[in-house]
Amino acid sequence: MSKPAYLDEPIFCFTSDVDWASEDALQIQQDIYDRYGIQTTYFVTHKSPLLERWHKEGKIQLGIHPNFLPGSSHGNTIDEVLDTVIKFAPRARCFRSHRCFDVAPVTDALVKRGLLYDSNLITNLQQGISPLKHESGLIRFPCFYEDGIHFKWRRSWDFREFEKIFNQPGLKIISHHPMITAMNVTTAEKWGILKTKFPPGVWIKMSKEQLLENACREPGPKNFLEDMIKFVLENKFSIMSMEELYQNFGKTII
Repeated sequence: MSKPAYLDEPIFCFTSDVDWASEDALQIQQDIYDRYGIQTTYFVTHKSPLLERWHKEGKIQLGIHPNFLPGSSHGNTIDEVLDTVIKFAPRARCFRSHRCFDVAPVTDALVKRGLLYDSNLITNLQQGISPLKHESGLIRFPCFYEDGIHFKWRRSWDFREFEKIFNQPGLKIISHHPMITAMNVTTAEKWGILKTKFPPGVWIKMSKEQLLENACREPGPKNFLEDMIKFVLENKFSIMSMEELYQNFGKTII
């Protein structure tokens, strides 16, 4: 058996946790992916006409983003939560839980529902990432970069400072949040202010005008995403969808 390609080179995969983003926020982020021809996997939290249309057009893939935390709008039990989110993406084969919530009864229930793989572990720019065989039977693809973790650790938004890290072998699963992208949120403090300013009922309906009015003007995750994509394309690195990662590498790990 030949060794997998990710041991010799970086292989990129772009994903997005929807997190109850408004339609206009989804559009702002998707415009970036469309500009560069990137097929993204969206982990869905609610019914979205845009996501449904893009999925039918083959522009995106869909996974589920169940919220198992107390007070979840998805339900009060594991089964209630899964019943809710699976309706948003009935053919989903992968998941990432909200806040990466993960206990054995949850992963066992997901396997029983037909889920095959996940990206439910967020690392801190971990090098040399490979797929993991989870005890539940799921294949786990750990996430390499997440925008919220980046601002949690107060890192620079100048992508040039991270090119060497992104150039190293291993799976490079990228996670962006549409609301963070749309408002170019640069710090955890600003994120907290926005979440307080716009309660859930308003948040999910925010218009393009509201999003741009509240966007951070300095360099942030929006330009970081574009610079990252340009870097990947200029270096001709492989880009795979979550499903392609599973088909190419998930079935072959021993």
